[in-house]
Amino acid sequence: MAYQHDRDLNLTYSPEKGYWHFVLYMEPDVGPGSALNGSQILEPSSSPYAAEWLSRLVPCDPDALHVALVGSDDAPKLWRPCVYDDSDSPSAVAGDGCICWQTFRDPETLLPVAAHHYRTVSGNIEHWRHFTCAPLSLRDGERLSTIIIDHDSHMFWVRTDGGTLHILPERQGAGYGSGYSGGGSLELTLMIEKIANSDGYDVSAGILSGAPNRKVRSWVISPEANRTRELTLDQLKFLCQAGIVE
Repeated sequence: MAYQHDRDLNLTYSPEKGYWHFVLYMEPDVGPGSALNGSQILEPSSSPYAAEWLSRLVPCDPDALHVALVGSDDAPKLWRPCVYDDSDSPSAVAGDGCICWQTFRDPETLLPVAAHHYRTVSGNIEHWRHFTCAPLSLRDGERLSTIIIDHDSHMFWVRTDGGTLHILPERQGAGYGSGYSGGGSLELTLMIEKIANSDGYDVSAGILSGAPNRKVRSWVISPEANRTRELTLDQLKFLCQAGIVE
């Protein structure tokens, strides 16, 4: 089940050592990534944004957050080498195929990434699926430059004024959508309003009170938003005012 602070984080204080001990228990309830905030799955795609984000990942040893991403059944496999590194690995199939997990970290946010590798013997079918989680916000001082609707990867991204690409911050249990009417498009509408109203400085997950901007909502559910788009901060502000993107 997803982490809940009041239930899962138990602190005890040791006056002799002067610090707190804590035990954090997390377990996915519906599949890989569901124990962490805003689980994301990057499927194989032709998206240049996904390729850019994946290219910066740094291999690392598995840790507790990677275990939370994949769940208890697959957790032991995190320590098994890929067939490319060891043809006799327990994850190897006939010395050529592979069903393994590899672990990475995003150096910009330190978010964990677990990559599932599937390769048939002879390699006629091979792909990687990357599991991670969305950040809760941009780092302090970062300002949004563009928001990206990435139709190819079914992801939503933000690029900061420093040029760094991030997964759009997302709250647990609430994903984003566009080009249709539903909960995902409502979440995107509210996020666009928050970004525009804060001049690009507040790109944080959370619930906004009040009714959504009808002009923004109308555009978000329209066919105009059902394709890959990059929207600058100025365009987001104009969208909130006029309901169109210049």
